[in-house]
Amino acid sequence: MSIRIVPYTARHVAAVREFNRRLIGDTPIEDLQFPETPDPGWLPGMELYVAVEQEAHEDGAVRGGYILRRQRFSVSGETVAVAQYRLPVSEGAVNQAYATLDLRLVGDALAREPLLYALGMGGWDLPLPQMLKRLGWRMCAVPFHFKVVHPFRFLREIGRLRTTPLRRLILDAAAYSGAGWLGLKMMGHARRVPKTRCDTAASFAGWADEVYEQSRPDYTLLALRDARMLDQLYPAGDPRILRVRAAGGWAVLLDTAMEGHKQFGNIRVGTIVDCLAPIDDAVTVIRAATRTLEQRGADLIVSNQLHAAWCAALAGAGFRRGPSNFLFAASPALAALIPEAEDGELHLNRGDGPILEK
Repeated sequence: MSIRIVPYTARHVAAVREFNRRLIGDTPIEDLQFPETPDPGWLPGMELYVAVEQEAHEDGAVRGGYILRRQRFSVSGETVAVAQYRLPVSEGAVNQAYATLDLRLVGDALAREPLLYALGMGGWDLPLPQMLKRLGWRMCAVPFHFKVVHPFRFLREIGRLRTTPLRRLILDAAAYSGAGWLGLKMMGHARRVPKTRCDTAASFAGWADEVYEQSRPDYTLLALRDARMLDQLYPAGDPRILRVRAAGGWAVLLDTAMEGHKQFGNIRVGTIVDCLAPIDDAVTVIRAATRTLEQRGADLIVSNQLHAAWCAALAGAGFRRGPSNFLFAASPALAALIPEAEDGELHLNRGDGPILEK
């Protein structure tokens, strides 16, 4: 087997389509589908690579691929160029003849950028995080936080919990009797969030640079979040996005009315996607974000946050922790830049991974 890993160009599009069909057939599965264009337009700084099985020329069969997203981080106060390792897929998922290709893909990515990280990955038991752990990457889960705002709708619609007839019966009884509301209240979900001065902004230009510069000394690891980068990540024309300004910082929110979702049914889910402020202002920003989503009618509000200050702010606003399959992995070279840092000193959330692409 002679395979070269090369930049993805228009000449590979047909081969990528055939590759996707071999992996997933006619039913798309987002974690196993490589983009069928070299420029999917998701985020700035992305480079796409494909693994091509050589014949007599470069236009052989595509057997895998991955994405590098190059960006800048503040690491212990210094600006460092790093890259995110995204969406690695290989034919090894369906054909044992290519079982070692996953290892070749990550090796190729490390050769192009030793300061590499991965985020998301779907849980500890999946092949990618298991491989990265064996390779000595530093790894942790980014905690998942949730707050139930409207218990009746949550209990009646949450497909993730309503997996058997008995569970559905119990949850329906809790919803209609009020026992579910009482139980969630005792867990702190009904905690009222104090009114906080805030507003929404059409753009980050003109004010977010100051927030970034004032915040970066508080975080051992922090992705670049100046106004230019934020307006690229969260463009003004995207109707899904809310930008909330509060004293000291900001939060980016999604307000999504689900329809027949396999996990959330038909409930309205609010997501605190991204946020930044000096750590002393984290409580104010989380209160503003939570109150905004509550006022918009969210039934459930969720967020993944790693830094201890933001986790504490969410707990103070009535959020509780659930199991997290959103994982962070830092290559040995990147981990060596933060050897003494605790996980709770790193500022990572959904804004650093796949959230608005599809």
